[in-house]
Amino acid sequence: MKFRPFAAVLVSMLMVGLMAGLAPAGAQVPPIPPGWQTERVVMLGRHSVQAPAQSPQELAKFATSPWPSWPVAPGDLTPRGADLGHQMGQFFRILYGGRGLIEEAICPRPGTVVLWVDFDKRTEWAALSTLGGLYMRCLTPLLKHQADQSKPDPLFHPPPSASCPMDAASNRAAILARIGGDFSSVQREYAPQLTLLQSTLCPPGAAGSGATCGLAAEASAIVPDPAGGVALKGPVAIGSMAAENFLMESAQGMPANDVAWGRLDSDRLRDVLKVRRLHLDLTEKTKPIAQQRGSNMLATIVASLQDGHKFPGGPHIAQPVRFGMLLGHDTNIVNIAGLLNLGWAIKGYQDNEAPPGSALAFELLRAGPNGPRYVRMAFYAQTPEQLRNNTQLTIDNPPGMVAVELPACSAYARDNACPLERFVEIANAAIDPACVSIKP
Repeated sequence: MKFRPFAAVLVSMLMVGLMAGLAPAGAQVPPIPPGWQTERVVMLGRHSVQAPAQSPQELAKFATSPWPSWPVAPGDLTPRGADLGHQMGQFFRILYGGRGLIEEAICPRPGTVVLWVDFDKRTEWAALSTLGGLYMRCLTPLLKHQADQSKPDPLFHPPPSASCPMDAASNRAAILARIGGDFSSVQREYAPQLTLLQSTLCPPGAAGSGATCGLAAEASAIVPDPAGGVALKGPVAIGSMAAENFLMESAQGMPANDVAWGRLDSDRLRDVLKVRRLHLDLTEKTKPIAQQRGSNMLATIVASLQDGHKFPGGPHIAQPVRFGMLLGHDTNIVNIAGLLNLGWAIKGYQDNEAPPGSALAFELLRAGPNGPRYVRMAFYAQTPEQLRNNTQLTIDNPPGMVAVELPACSAYARDNACPLERFVEIANAAIDPACVSIKP
């Protein structure tokens, strides 16, 4: 693949970072049952800290105070985000190297570690960073993306098709059915968070804080999304964007007065992130939308767990992929959580958030040398404090991590792991075959 010019600089930076010693052994991590082995892990990850996707001119419409400046263009990963992603990659090497899954030598065996990445600059840089934490001298052979860059990768951004039209009218109806027909019930339930966001964006008495400032800049609506499906407009969408940007400001390590202009402490920031969670829940977890946007991804995860040679970008050689990461966006993680009814809680966040640099892991385990296979899930994310302080991750000081249960497998589960055959049945029942355009 062709890397952009910043790749060489980033690799140099990551090599320096890896000269520091790795973590000491003996920390608490989710244990593997005695006698079991880890055969493969397929991770679905999100890039780390980025600048707001909106331009300064767009953001100015929603606040009375100037937004803080960023060191990169709108939507790009920051150097801080690259460093944070590198630390997560280094932690995964320690964790899964300690379990005997991946090589702890300078480079893995050919084809056993692969990252398939959405090919925009943000995720490519994020993948380089994560991979630098895993293996600093082996980036190019391991990092893959779709060859045709003239159109979106259907794994991360599936487009409408004849069999999966992503009809805006039916998706709009599905969202409205979940909230009682209009946004009045949502605005009542989330009134404390919306009020707090409004006062943060447009403090009472501040110049410009008129009737159309902040959340009042747009009326609530569900509109067609040019990329397929629907998008929200209005207070929930604006509040979600603002809360996400405030989280990124904190994770970027900005001075306290620049994080939400100093108007939100950590507890209040966590509170307003409920609006971000609501926004993603409606637009990404509503069943038909989750199926349209997540069926390709879940089908790929299932196929890769069953056969490591089917991981995207994996070379067709004797060794299957043992550590495969699909690196995209929070929306991708939320789609899969919606399809499988998954939940998790990481300290400092709202339940079921997919914060910067987080990853949902699907571990393929074998109960004994010739025993049955199981799938166990875990969620990993740096806490807000670890992001803000750029905390070095070690086995003794790990990121937030928690086992993720599969509710539909509760009657079959063993040590929080679902039999592979049952996992495949559950996943296939959640997938809409009409929306699967990728054939592993």
